[in-house]
Amino acid sequence: MRGHLNLTEVKKADDVPDCTLKAVAQTLRTSSSLKVSEDGKKVGRSTKLLEPEELIEQLDSRTIAASPLELNVQREALEAFFGQYAKVNSVRLPRHVVQRKYFCGTALIEFSAVEDAQTVLEQSLVFAGAELELKPKKDFDVIREKEVEEFERNRSITTSNGSNAEEKHPKGLLVAFKLKSASAGDSAEQNGPDEKKTAEMKMTKKVDDKHGSPIDKVVEKENKSSISIYKDDMNVVLREDLKDVFKKFGTVKYVDFRIREDKGYIRFEQPEAAQKAHAASVSAEGGLVVKNFIANVEPVTGVAESEYWSLLRGNQGKHRVGNHFHWRGGKNYRGGKRGRDGENGSPGGRPNEAKRARA
Repeated sequence: MRGHLNLTEVKKADDVPDCTLKAVAQTLRTSSSLKVSEDGKKVGRSTKLLEPEELIEQLDSRTIAASPLELNVQREALEAFFGQYAKVNSVRLPRHVVQRKYFCGTALIEFSAVEDAQTVLEQSLVFAGAELELKPKKDFDVIREKEVEEFERNRSITTSNGSNAEEKHPKGLLVAFKLKSASAGDSAEQNGPDEKKTAEMKMTKKVDDKHGSPIDKVVEKENKSSISIYKDDMNVVLREDLKDVFKKFGTVKYVDFRIREDKGYIRFEQPEAAQKAHAASVSAEGGLVVKNFIANVEPVTGVAESEYWSLLRGNQGKHRVGNHFHWRGGKNYRGGKRGRDGENGSPGGRPNEAKRARA
């Protein structure tokens, strides 16, 4: 105001010219939210300030949550995008609950009016190639609170076991996928080998029986020969097929999958790659195409992520965890149940898992 009224040289309020004071006071009196004293020297609110709880309620009602977004998304880009539909007051990028230096993938967009927020929530929007999931901030807060509780509970358990409370394992590198038939839409039932291929497998087993350790040798032989046998079979998905699809999002560290299963895990080298894979799956028609199947992709976070890495280390460096986790599907995948001992990939399973090659 000093600069606007050319009062930069004025040091005291009493030195402001009366004509300027009266002009400003007269202008302020036209405001519906301000009141001015008779002498024009004092100004205040005409209405009482809301209580903090009421202010927060108003703020939340004007704010929506948008996901999935890449880790390197820019506030300016989101403000410009949502600004096409309504006036945006602010954009916030909350951090991941566990690894605080990373963006959690969900942005909070505050609009200038409750009506604007409701209008945007009803839209079907696509940002950076991914169809956005839009929800009220209150729904986001509920999910966030559960994630925090999970993290605190897991940290408490880890601490009680005498381990470091901040578990040292990579964050955000893991996605789970489930295969569905592209034609039927049901869970994938990949065709097994035909009669000729079955005979070849039986012959391999007979030969290996003569040299001892038949189970290990047959599985190792099957792993080596499966690429050549099923490479062109569109009804059988191989780890190599999955790697070819997912590597376009970033470096694939390992494909945790066994032939003829309908679910598995992809471990990336960078968390950005996992974000991109999930976003691409959401934006695609039901998922990513892998031969004659559709792969539905979900990120693995929270307790499930911690358990996955713990199991991996508990298996003395084996690359595969496999069916130790059961697919729970849906959005915000953060959990997994343990399988029974003896299932593929569980601690009681076959001892030859260490022979599986790195992708």
